[in-house]
Parts: sequence; C-alpha cells; structure tokens
Amino acid sequence: MLIENKNMFTDLIEDLEAFIKANKIDLFESNRKTTLDTEYYIEEDYQTVRAYLNYFKNNYPTKLLKKIKPKGKILIILSHNEPFILSIIPVLNALVIGNKVILKPSQGAESFVKIIWQKSGVSEKYGLKLQIISPNTHKEVTDLILGVRAVYFFGSYKVAQSLAKICGERYVEFYPEIETSDVKIFNKNSSVIRNDVLLTLKESFSHSGQSCQRIQGIFVHEHVINNYVQILKQEFIKLCHSNDLNKFIDNQYVSVRKNLLDLLRLDIKKSEPTEILEIKNLPILVIKPKARSEFVKNAYFLPVLWILPFNRGEDLIKTLNSRKFFLGINIQSDKDNFINQIINNTRFTRYTVNTSHTNIRLKEGWGGSWPSGFSGYRSWIEHFSDGYTIINK
Repeated sequence: MLIENKNMFTDLIEDLEAFIKANKIDLFESNRKTTLDTEYYIEEDYQTVRAYLNYFKNNYPTKLLKKIKPKGKILIILSHNEPFILSIIPVLNALVIGNKVILKPSQGAESFVKIIWQKSGVSEKYGLKLQIISPNTHKEVTDLILGVRAVYFFGSYKVAQSLAKICGERYVEFYPEIETSDVKIFNKNSSVIRNDVLLTLKESFSHSGQSCQRIQGIFVHEHVINNYVQILKQEFIKLCHSNDLNKFIDNQYVSVRKNLLDLLRLDIKKSEPTEILEIKNLPILVIKPKARSEFVKNAYFLPVLWILPFNRGEDLIKTLNSRKFFLGINIQSDKDNFINQIINNTRFTRYTVNTSHTNIRLKEGWGGSWPSGFSGYRSWIEHFSDGYTIINK
C-alpha cells in the first residue's frame, strides 16, 4: 500500500518510534545476542535510527509523489549485523511506497526483525505488504528470486557473488549494499593520509565479509602519492606483525591454496610493480603496478592491495573503465568538480563519497553510499521505485 496521506504516514512513523523506545531493552538484548556488539555500538545504531525516523517524518510529508512506480514484488536479504539500521530504514522505505516486500533476515537476526515488524503491529495496522520468510535451502532461495522483480542484498561479498550470478542468469535486478572488492580514489591533502591509510587497510583485508568497504586497489593523486605510500608501507608492516592481522587474514588456509597463491604472485610480477611487500604469505601490498595490466584489471576478492598514482581525471577514468566489473568506487575528495567528473564518466553500481557509518547523510540511502548516492542525488525511495516526479508544496 502506497502511503500518500500525510497524517497516516506521520502516525505510522510515530507508532514505530514509540514502539522502539518502549521496547528498547528487549531490542538491545536481541541485538547483543545476534551480533555480540557492545552497548556503545548498539546505542549508536539506535540513535541513528531515531534520527532517521525523525528526519523521514518531517520531510516525507512535505513532498507529494506523483506517478510513483514501485518495483512491485521485491526480495530484501539482510545480514546479521546492524539489525537496528537494516531491519528498519531500508524496509520502511520499500514498504511505504507500495512495494510487496519479502524479507529474509539472517537466522540470527530473525527474532529482532519479528519484534520490529510483527510485535509492533504497524504492518497490519497500516496495510503494509510484508512477508518474513526463512528459506532453508539454496533451491528455496533460488525459487524466491525467480518470483521477484528485484533483489536487495545486505551482507558479505562472498554471498553477493553467488546471488549476482543467480540474478544475472534469471534477468532479476540485483542491488548489493556492499561495495565488494573495488577501488578507492584519494584526492585530499596530506594531513588526512594516516587516517585514510588505517581505514584502507581495514577495508582491504577484512575477511569477515561484513566490512561496508571492500577495497582492492587505491588511486592516489601524484602530489601526495609518495607520502601516502610511505605511511601505507609503515602501517602495513605493523599490521602484519600484530595480532590484529587475525581479524583480517586467515593464514592457516594458505597451504591449502598454495597453487592459487603461486599463480597470484605470477600475475603480480607480470604487472611490473616498483615494489611488492609480503611480510607473511598474505596479505600482499603491491606498489605502483602498471595501470592497464591484467592484474589491475582483474583483481577482485583477493587479500591484496595495489596502489597507483594518477594526475589527470581523464586518464584515471580510462583506467577505471578498463576494469572487468563495475561494482563500487569510494571517492575521497573535497573537489566537487572532480567528484562529478568521475561519477558522470564511469558506470559503477555504487559510489561512496566522503562517507562512513559515523558520518552519514540522513536524506540519502545508507548515508549517501548505497548505491550511487552523492550529495542528495539519490534517496532510498529511488532505490525501491522506477521513475517518479516530486512536487514540492
């Protein structure tokens, strides 16, 4: 049911806000059992959701959506992490514009989702078309995909690979929340390099699949490339000698994959990098390989990070467009003209611009980074509908 009545929409949001507040203790406990998150991180997600609902309530009613075209029957697949955000924000947006939502939470998060959408009673009260399901087999998931217009996926890049293949074979639209293994562009001054390096290492080598950034390579402007490389090498070596490495790379499996590792090293060598850092078997840091090499074009889902300099935006765009897949790109820049140049001349599924979970923009899907979000150009509603016209009152 499309919620067009402003008063009804406001009532819906206020009912949801009141329920979340009244059941905060139970929701926190369910979250803790699901994710093992600390009280601090659960509270952070809780406050983010409250801020979003307040924003949505105060802004959605000021717009009349004409000729809106919801996708129709869609499947939303949720991971176990961040249940407060994932169970509420995308699902709410999909429902209020009239989609029939089939919701598949992870096994661990199912109880949390049912508290929000069944115990609260808002789905039934406001005629929202929501079905919560728990398929047990691969065939059941495949059959679900066959019956929907689009699949929206929040979870690990490994599962995203499988789902993308199923959707592609069956001509079903597929929208992954994650960036998977793609690239970052750094075009800022040297004062923020160290912070970006530390984040890049986490984004590159997290093997849990739950990192919202999954960076395979990074392009750094030539005016700061030497400084960036120096700091990156220092922090990479520290990581490889620390206990923290176990959070990123599991070297226990390297012996099993020795043949694959040998082939990877051969591909890296053919790319003619200026330097290769390999403190342990994995991960591997590749400094300045050839931009158009097969390694740079085809490196996806690997415990490897390469770094390349760039100067002109035009040359960078050619290199970006030579990659085999166009999954996602992270742009770190304060220059709007440069950002627009990259976005307007490439065709990646998702663009993340100067955004992280601790610095979100409420009016955009996933704080401005899910998918193709930039400076308010795309909202959650756009992700769950086809064409529509906004008329401001």
